[in-house]
Amino acid sequence: MNALIVNLNLAVDKTALVPGFERGRVFRLGGTITLPGGKGVNVARALRSLGLEVPVAGFTSGCNGRWIDAAMKKEGFRTFIENHNAGESRVCYTVVDAHGRATDLNEEGPEVPAAAQARFLKNFSRLAGQFRVAAVCGRMSAGLKKGFYATLVRLAAARGCFTMFDTSGPVLAEALSAGAEGIKINRAEFEELSGAAYTPARLAAFFKKHSPKGLKTLIVTDGAGHTHAASLFGLWRVTPPRLGVLKSPTGAGDSFMAGFLFGFLHGYDFERTLRLATGAAASDCLSLGAGLINRAVALSYAQKARVVKLG
Repeated sequence: MNALIVNLNLAVDKTALVPGFERGRVFRLGGTITLPGGKGVNVARALRSLGLEVPVAGFTSGCNGRWIDAAMKKEGFRTFIENHNAGESRVCYTVVDAHGRATDLNEEGPEVPAAAQARFLKNFSRLAGQFRVAAVCGRMSAGLKKGFYATLVRLAAARGCFTMFDTSGPVLAEALSAGAEGIKINRAEFEELSGAAYTPARLAAFFKKHSPKGLKTLIVTDGAGHTHAASLFGLWRVTPPRLGVLKSPTGAGDSFMAGFLFGFLHGYDFERTLRLATGAAASDCLSLGAGLINRAVALSYAQKARVVKLG
C-alpha cells in the first residue's frame, strides 16, 4: 500500500530557459521541456526518483488531454484519468531567466461536466481503500461542484486513507472543514487560508484550533526561508541548505511533498521526514523542469538541512 496522487487539473507543462528574458520582446525558444504536468504529476515524478512508484488520478479533455494520457503512459505512470470533451486541457508555461527567476503563465483549463465528476468520485471511492495516503495536489478544475473536495476527504476517511492537501482557496478551506488530515502549503496560501499575516506562532495556533477536527500535520514553506511544521509531535523549524546555483524554483514545493510522502510511507520519524522533504526540494531547484530531482543529491541536501523542534 502506498499513495494515490490526485491531480484534478492535469496540464501540458512547457518550461523554457531564456537567459535575457524581459518584457516587451520577442524570443525564439529552443530546447523547451514539454511534459505532462500539474503539481501532482510533479510529485509523482519526484517520488519515482526517490524510488517509489505511485499512480495519478485526474481529469483530461480534448486533444491536449489525449496527449497528456499518451505521455503519462509513455513515462510509465499508472493512471486513473477521467476523459471528457468539454474543451482543451490547460497548457502551463514557465520561463526561467539566467538568475533562476521563473515566470509562470498557467491556463485555467475547461469546466468538468457533472457526469465526469460523478464517475471520478465513484472510481475514487473504489480506489481509496487500496492506499494509505491520497495526496490531492494542485489547482482545482473549473466547474467542480461545491463539496467535491469534502467528498474526497470523507470517502478516503471511510476507507482508512490519510488525506494530504497541497491546494489553495475555498476548496482548501472546504477540505479542512471536512477533516483533511494533512496540509502542505506556502506562506501566501497560509495567509489566504487563515486570513492573517503569517508567523510561526499563528501557524501553531491555527493547528491547535483545527487539530480537534482531524488535522494532524500542517506544513508551511517559505521559499528559501524557514519552513515550519506543526504536528501531533510538536512544532518544528526547518532551515533549507544553501544552494550554489539556482536553475529554477518551480516545482520545489512539489518535490517537498514527494519527500514528505516518501518518509511518511516508509515510517521515518518526523524530523527525518522533514529533512528528506527539504533535500528533495533543494534538488529540484537545481534542475530545469518541475519534479525533476536526483535521489543522491536530495539525500545529500537532506543531511545539510537544519531541523529544530521549537515545542
